[in-house]
Amino acid sequence: MDNNNFQDRIDEYLLHGETMSEEDKAQFLKEIEEDEEKRELYEFTKNVKQAMISRGEKLKAMTEFQKEIKHGRRKSWIWISSIAAILVVGFFAINPLFVENSPTDNVRGDENDVFDMTAPTDSIGNDSISTDTVTLLHE
Repeated sequence: MDNNNFQDRIDEYLLHGETMSEEDKAQFLKEIEEDEEKRELYEFTKNVKQAMISRGEKLKAMTEFQKEIKHGRRKSWIWISSIAAILVVGFFAINPLFVENSPTDNVRGDENDVFDMTAPTDSIGNDSISTDTVTLLHE
């Protein structure tokens, strides 16, 4: 038996079976049924073809998955970068609102007027803190 010639017929049947005549198909199938060696060769070739198709489908699925992962990573980096930019801009936009321009904004008069002032003597008697309280605090 010429295996190369029969392998060509197997390939033709598996790859182009729809274009083969019904007579050629019937003859091919009859040969497979009658000859164990040809049947094994046919089964092996059919399994290889199915494995190749399966491998191709898996490679295609892996490629699509990798594209999705790459796109997802890019999308994540865009989100993270956007959030970071918003936080930085927000910090510099809001920070001046809470920072005092000078330490004397809430002081009346000049800077030293408050410290040069002396308390009136009659106001000391009306003070809410007595000497007893002060001594208790120190004990």
